[in-house]
Amino acid sequence: MSNTDFLATIQGTTYNQFGKEILTTQIRFATLESMFEVDYEVQRHLDPRRRAEIRDFILNSLENDKHFYFSSFIFSSRKGIIEGPNGFELEPGSKMYILDGQHRCSAISSAISHLKSEKERYEESNKFNAALKKQSYIDYLSDYPVAMQIYLDLGQEEERQLFTDYNTERREAHKGLVMQYDQRDEYIELTRSVAETMRSSLEIEFAASRLTTQNPAVTSLSTMRRCLIAMYEGKLTAKTGNPYYRGCNEKEVPRISKHFFLVWPSLFPQKMANRKKYVTGLTGIQIALAYTVFLLTRSYSIKHIEAINLLKSLKNKCSWEHNDPLFKHMYNPEIQQIRNHSTTTAIKKTAIEFLKVIENTRR
Repeated sequence: MSNTDFLATIQGTTYNQFGKEILTTQIRFATLESMFEVDYEVQRHLDPRRRAEIRDFILNSLENDKHFYFSSFIFSSRKGIIEGPNGFELEPGSKMYILDGQHRCSAISSAISHLKSEKERYEESNKFNAALKKQSYIDYLSDYPVAMQIYLDLGQEEERQLFTDYNTERREAHKGLVMQYDQRDEYIELTRSVAETMRSSLEIEFAASRLTTQNPAVTSLSTMRRCLIAMYEGKLTAKTGNPYYRGCNEKEVPRISKHFFLVWPSLFPQKMANRKKYVTGLTGIQIALAYTVFLLTRSYSIKHIEAINLLKSLKNKCSWEHNDPLFKHMYNPEIQQIRNHSTTTAIKKTAIEFLKVIENTRR
């Protein structure tokens, strides 16, 4: 579809910002595709990896019947949009130029292409119900309402400046917010699900990613996610991609995960969130416990539930205070606190100390 032969009418409202007129509107994606271009004298070149990540997020959301949301896309009309009697009109031969949202637009297009290929494959295999399902996804994406802000009278130099501003000032989303709303990471979704069932059992911080000494929560969603990755995969660094649940059936994962966190009250002191006195509310200690479970399942070929229960032997062998001998590799006598407990080296050393205690009690 091309807008070179007719007038495209756009409904929306305008406002002024720093002397520039901006049109806010919403357009279905299939219509928008024919109305914009990328000017590489203003924009950077597309990153295929980033596009693929967003496309996979879109496809995963569709397959799991989940809505996905994008913030407003930013365009410049270069004076190609004028106000008419029935709304705003993109004149014949004119295009809008994207300033922010290039990868999202390309990812939606890529998702549609991917779905069309799958649909054809199903049709050729006479799997018509599966083909109809793919068509429903294609229709959904074609009709996807894209929220837009269109600068009506920017010059190319001003577009470059605006593009630079958007991409220089942008920051990564706050980790706490990511943990609450991200639907692309299966470990995040598992963490949220487990945490929701434990609101009355454990004080969990659902918003902040880092806990201060004043915070009464024992742990955070961010730390819980890291614990689950350490327990199932033995990974202590950043994790990307799909989960790999070693040594257990995926159907057992929610029950095992919940059991790991439920064992804490029977293992830790009553005031476990008191970070000044106890180490039990510290990220590195919690991850070290999860990593210990991983090591137990690998070393002794036992199930996760059994390995988690073995952690209980630490209760009478550890005070959980900062100066406990188990934490001497991290203890700073000058401030009488442990430090750098979240480094990979520290977590591994702490897990080894935990293992020594557990192995001694098993003899």
